[in-house]
Amino acid sequence: MMQELTLEQGKALQNKEKTRRPLKINQIVPLGFGAVLLLAGIATGVTEFAKSSLSQTRELTAQGFEVKELLKQIEKDLVDAETGERGYLFTGAERYLEPYEFGRKSLQEHTELLKTLIIEAEQRERLLKIEQTSQEKLAELDEAIALKKAGKEEETLALILSDKGKKIMDDLRVQLAEMGEAQDLIIEQRQQASDRVLLISSIINWSGWLVCLGAGVYISYYVARLIMQPIIDAASAVASSSAGIADTVDKQERTILEQTSSVNETTSTIEELGMFALQSAEQAENAAGGAKQALALAEGGTLTVGRTIEGITGLRDQVTAIANQIIRLSEQTGQISTVSELVADLANQTNMLALNAGVEAARAGEQGKGFAVVAGEIRKLADQSKKSADRINSLVNEVQAAINSTVMVTDEGTKKATLGIELAEEAGDVFAGIADSVNQVFLNTQQIAMNAKQQAVAVQQVVAAMNVINLGAKETATGIVQVKDATNNLNKAAQNLEAVV
Repeated sequence: MMQELTLEQGKALQNKEKTRRPLKINQIVPLGFGAVLLLAGIATGVTEFAKSSLSQTRELTAQGFEVKELLKQIEKDLVDAETGERGYLFTGAERYLEPYEFGRKSLQEHTELLKTLIIEAEQRERLLKIEQTSQEKLAELDEAIALKKAGKEEETLALILSDKGKKIMDDLRVQLAEMGEAQDLIIEQRQQASDRVLLISSIINWSGWLVCLGAGVYISYYVARLIMQPIIDAASAVASSSAGIADTVDKQERTILEQTSSVNETTSTIEELGMFALQSAEQAENAAGGAKQALALAEGGTLTVGRTIEGITGLRDQVTAIANQIIRLSEQTGQISTVSELVADLANQTNMLALNAGVEAARAGEQGKGFAVVAGEIRKLADQSKKSADRINSLVNEVQAAINSTVMVTDEGTKKATLGIELAEEAGDVFAGIADSVNQVFLNTQQIAMNAKQQAVAVQQVVAAMNVINLGAKETATGIVQVKDATNNLNKAAQNLEAVV
């Protein structure tokens, strides 16, 4: 109903505008602002023309002051030239002619510059007369300098006393004064013209501003009277329609948000259930893997126990062989002791024989000295043999004691090896029982892991379906929120437009 009402209001406004307004908005605004811009352009053009004229007038005024300054420079140049000429006439020194030459050169430059600056015909005629008078003055100075250089002192003096040069300078000063006064008049006229141009520019600026202001006020009134009223009506209609749409969208938003919240909670619960199912499947699979590893370890333990029994049995055999070897070594050590005792007896007997030989050698006197020496050496050898035999006996006793200890240790090792074999056989039986039990646990755990995986797959399918539903609900909620925001923005824009217009 609200949309139908809005369409009817829009059609009524269009019909009303067709009957009331001869021009459209896209015609009125360009025409109005075009007129304002045209008036502003005319005022700006006139202002720029006035600025250009004012700039030219100021330049001409500056040239007038420069002309007056150059007139003063011309008089100064002639005075400098005359000063140099007088110095040369009185002294006859050539250096005094430098001011004269400089004055002539400066006079020519200043005259040429004046010709480029002066544009008035009367001033040009005056400048021509001044130039002729200046040339007469320079000719008079040249004549006096030439007479001085020729040594004609009397003629030079007569020329100076004739006042010819003074008359020329007086005429020149009068001409310069007339031209300066005329230039002052020209400068004054130019300044007056500049003031008039400035006044005209100000009048045109203010007039253009007032005209633009009036045109702008009229256009604003025309636009407000013929254009803004339909906009106000349309803004009111849009504001009322958007308010009703906003209320409806607000209700739909609350409903969609509640549905989205419920779907989101259900999805979260299903996802948690899926996570638990996956964790259970992983834990069952890990338990099956652990049982498989335990079975492998139990089987490996059984094999290791068998190898341990074999190793201990071999160790027992080796210990028995070592014991037999030690017994034979003990018998051989006893034989060494017997031989050592024989060597000791032999050493005692040899010592006694050497002692008797020494006695007999002493009885023989000088003839028995050599035999006495041999008997002494034999006696020393017998002593060393006895000492070695004693040392061998002590070593043999030590070896015999060590052999007795080793025999005892090997006997104890044989007993412990036999006990280890019995314990290893018992451990082998235990590992065999463990392997059977672990194998049964592995089979049960593998079946549990398969069931958990199937359950996890089913839960994941449910989670995927709920995610699709949740995503659709979120997209719907987002769309409703966007529609609500757009409607609120439209309502605010209509309210702002209604408040502004």
